[in-house]
Formats: sequence, C-alpha cells, structure tokens
Amino acid sequence: MKKEFVEHVLIAMGMPVKLKGFKYIVEAVLLLDTPEWQEPKWTALYYKIARLYGDTESRVERAIRNAFTTTRTRVTNYELIDHYIGFTNCQNSNSITFLYRNIKKEYLKKQQEEKEKTGLTWREEQIEEITLEQLQSFNEVSADMIKEIVRQTLKEMLFELA
Repeated sequence: MKKEFVEHVLIAMGMPVKLKGFKYIVEAVLLLDTPEWQEPKWTALYYKIARLYGDTESRVERAIRNAFTTTRTRVTNYELIDHYIGFTNCQNSNSITFLYRNIKKEYLKKQQEEKEKTGLTWREEQIEEITLEQLQSFNEVSADMIKEIVRQTLKEMLFELA
C-alpha cells in the first residue's frame, strides 16, 4: 500500500496534517500492511513508531488519540469519518484497525480497476516488465546455447563418418 494513498484518505476525512498523530497513524497503517504486523500487540506498535520518530510510546499513543478525537469533533465529512473510523468504540486500536481494513479494501479495488482499465492480463504484465537488458542477456545465452548445440551435432556427425 502506498503512503500517499493513506495520507489522501486521512486528509479527505478532515484530519489536520499538522498533528503529530497524522504521521503516526500513517505509519501504523503501513506497518499493519506488512505480514509481521497483521496481529499486532499495540504497545509494540507504539514502540516501533516511537523509535522511528524519536519519541516515546506514550506520546505516540496520545498523539494518535488526539488526531482521531480532533477528526471526530471537527466533522468536516461525516460520511467519510463514519466509513473509515466510525464514531463508536473510539479506542486507538479499533480506529486504526478499522481504518486499515477499509483503506486496504479500497486500495486493492483501485489496483484492480487500474489493471482492468489497461486491459492487460497477469501474464502480459509480466512480459511488459522484462527489460531490454534482460532480453539482451537472454539473446546472448540463447546464441551460446545454439552454438554449442551446432558444435556438438557437428562432432557427432564427424565421428559417425570416421
């Protein structure tokens, strides 16, 4: 998942970018997107974010709580806030998890739409990713293999004649 996508969602909800919690929430969502953080211990998550930004776990937790509270009280876009973080069960862990799951769904949906828009299949995407250098090295290997096969065939033919 891309950082810009997460930031865009938070901004669209009306979360002020200037709050420390904004960048901590972005980092938390990105960490949840990695396999090792799928079922997090929240204190460990706060610890990880605190170490990344040179802060303490309690300040990270408080900044995240403040960012969510500020977003819910300002209510610039009720539907988006309700969709992404909700207005009930406002604990940080629930809000972050709810936010992550909704963002992940939309991000995957957006990727799928982009693939359909280009009209490429999975195999065609792989073929497009082949670089010119890879093709050149493949051609060199293929040419060497062909030369070796011809040499071997000629040797076999010469030995049969002798």
